[in-house]
Amino acid sequence: MKNQPPALECEMPSAVSKPAETSPFVVQFFMVQSLGFRGMAYCDQDGAWRNAFNHSRLFGRVYLFE
Repeated sequence: MKNQPPALECEMPSAVSKPAETSPFVVQFFMVQSLGFRGMAYCDQDGAWRNAFNHSRLFGRVYLFE
């Protein structure tokens, strides 16, 4: 694809990685697209992108959908 934005890195914010300080249910959602997927997704604690609705793992590069 031409003029494709850089891929998003999946990194947990430092506040979220400390379970004693925050709820484990705090998740930040993004509108993204990747190979065969376009929709809401989140970054899990293992650093993988996951579909917001069925929690399946997204493979390949993940781009912010605008």
